[in-house]
Amino acid sequence: MTRQNLSERTLARTHLALLLFALATTLTIAGQTWWAIAQDKQQTLASETNNGLVAVRLLEEHASQTLQDAVHTLDRVARAVRASDQYESPGLIRGIVASHDIGHSRHLKALQYVTPQGLSWISSPDYPTHQTEASQRSHIQYLLKNAADDEPVVGHPYASAYDSQWVIPVARTLYDQRGLPAGVVSVDIRLAYFGTLYSRVAKENKASVTLLSNQGFILARSPFEARYVDRDVTDSPLLDTLRSAALEGSFNDETFLDDDDGPKLYTYRRLAGFPVTMVYARDYENVLASWENRTYERLLLALFSIALVAALTYTLRVYIKRLQHTQVSLRESEAKFFGLFRQSPVPHTLVRNLDGQFVEANDAWLAQYGYQLQDVIGRSARELGIWVNPEQREKLVAALVPNGTVDRFEVEHRHRDGHTITCQMSGRSFLAGSEKLVLFTVVDVTRQREVEREIRSMNLELELRVQARTEKLEIANNELSVALASVRAMQTELVRSEKLAALGSLVAGVAHELNTPIGNSVTVGSTLQYQVADLAQAFEKGELRRSTLQYFLENAQRGTDILMRALTRASELIRSFKRVAVDQSSDQRRVFDLQTTLREVCLTLEPMYKNTPFTLTLALPDRVEMDSFPGALGQLVTNFVSNALQHGFEGRERGQMHVRAVASGADRVTLQFSDDGIGMTEDTRNRVFDPFFTTKLGQGGSGLGMNIVYNIVHDVLGGSIEIASSPDAGTLITVHLPRCAPQSATGESRPLPLVA
Repeated sequence: MTRQNLSERTLARTHLALLLFALATTLTIAGQTWWAIAQDKQQTLASETNNGLVAVRLLEEHASQTLQDAVHTLDRVARAVRASDQYESPGLIRGIVASHDIGHSRHLKALQYVTPQGLSWISSPDYPTHQTEASQRSHIQYLLKNAADDEPVVGHPYASAYDSQWVIPVARTLYDQRGLPAGVVSVDIRLAYFGTLYSRVAKENKASVTLLSNQGFILARSPFEARYVDRDVTDSPLLDTLRSAALEGSFNDETFLDDDDGPKLYTYRRLAGFPVTMVYARDYENVLASWENRTYERLLLALFSIALVAALTYTLRVYIKRLQHTQVSLRESEAKFFGLFRQSPVPHTLVRNLDGQFVEANDAWLAQYGYQLQDVIGRSARELGIWVNPEQREKLVAALVPNGTVDRFEVEHRHRDGHTITCQMSGRSFLAGSEKLVLFTVVDVTRQREVEREIRSMNLELELRVQARTEKLEIANNELSVALASVRAMQTELVRSEKLAALGSLVAGVAHELNTPIGNSVTVGSTLQYQVADLAQAFEKGELRRSTLQYFLENAQRGTDILMRALTRASELIRSFKRVAVDQSSDQRRVFDLQTTLREVCLTLEPMYKNTPFTLTLALPDRVEMDSFPGALGQLVTNFVSNALQHGFEGRERGQMHVRAVASGADRVTLQFSDDGIGMTEDTRNRVFDPFFTTKLGQGGSGLGMNIVYNIVHDVLGGSIEIASSPDAGTLITVHLPRCAPQSATGESRPLPLVA
């Protein structure tokens, strides 16, 4: 048998053993997972049963205490009746029953007395004592017919006729001093008292809680639904089992108590001393929810483990198969490494660490130093005279010793023909069997260093050029500073000139507006003066007649009316001009009404367009107060109107301007100015806020108006401004302002830019 056949048989047996191991591991994982799932389910159900028993014990104790409290109340009433000597009067017995106070109890709602003849009276702290029909209730009928039974009886729950609240009655027979039946006394327990505790337990545990009478009807249930109260479950086969079963226990069922469909786990406990059972139920879906999650995780873990075993088995098979090719691959790798070493374009040498003798050198190294391979092997660099400076060799060895590595160590070597070359040496030491070798890479950087020296020389020359150019730039910068100062001075003069022109135009307009009412006033006054002189002359001559006096009075009345209207108009113009002039000439902030201020500003602007085909309309809100700079706000509107008249309506026979303001929330105001003029091109709109930009260059425009507007809005009023415009579509300027302007450095005022 050949070695190759033996190797193949060994590999086949190994593969078979791996497959058997993987199969056994998979079966073990599956079996253990199934067993763990089954055990976990049993433990989950057992734990849930124990939790349910704990719950029903607590609920049973609560129910027992409540019913015992009701029985104790009945016993107190029974003792009071037995002790009374007025046993022959039902009215007096009814009084005794009604006199017992149950207002201190949170769960007792009413006391009821039923005579042996069936007449019933009910008393409660919730409503007045009244007569009702209760003798027809089954537990009352039972006690009236079985007077000898002195045990308390729990009756069917019912809704109170007075306020419709559900109650559970507990009743017993009354006896007088002679031991004869004197009627029945009953106490009503509030069903809501049970529901408060039961609903909390049911909600926290996703369960249902039922208080069940052994006679086959439901007393209370949570979650509460009216259809469950007093439900008859006597047909349930489990009812008899509960009556005869142990004091507490558990069972599974799908239809007990006519609950919703689905299997449930029931735990119960009978109340001591009462024919009542406490039942606690949870859906199997909720009970096993955590078990199902754990089962899902276990199955995933099992599948993952099986997949991992399969992957490991496959990996081992591949690994074993590859082991056969390892020796061949190693030999091929050695050949490839030797070929890579010899043919590498980077110079490499392999040196013994002990004595520095060359073990190997590749063709690139031999070409770089001018040697043949047989001249190098077995000799050291010192013997060949390669080192120009032996101290560099000592430093290289010192750097290599600590970590066995050295990187880009620059040295000077000697070529075989004697010229010097500059090299960077990098080395790594390693063990080859028991011998320590060092692999060196030697890169010739002679040309690189020559280029670096040339670059340093060029950098020096460049620095001299940069220094000369910097001196020229400093001279030019000084000249530009002088020019900029001149431009700023010119800008200030232009702004001042335009402010004076605007103020002059404002004064001229107001003076023109005042000329009409004042002229009318002078005319009326002179007319009245002449008529007074005529009246005085007639009076002196004794020729004054009644008709003459009446005519004078009529003229005087009309004249004074005209005079007052003219003077009122002049007063309004002067007051508005005064207010606007004060605001625009000062930089003080104050609290002002937006509508009043804007109307005063627009009133002073009327002379600018009054005798033109252009109109200005206002739409201003009432009672909008601002704590800001009214002068700056007036400058905005003045610039908007001036620009519309000078630029927007150029070449137009008519036009309309609109000023609109709206309150934007509680702390902001939006001011809009629009016109239906010629509009702007996109280039003009993009540059409209630039200083010295104007479309009327050489025609009196400075190009500072909208730049000042932008500075006022952003720097003084603390707002923002937007312009929407296109050719032949008019212009819309929107200004968003805070009602309270931001404080300046002084906290009181800030300077206002001059009106352009």
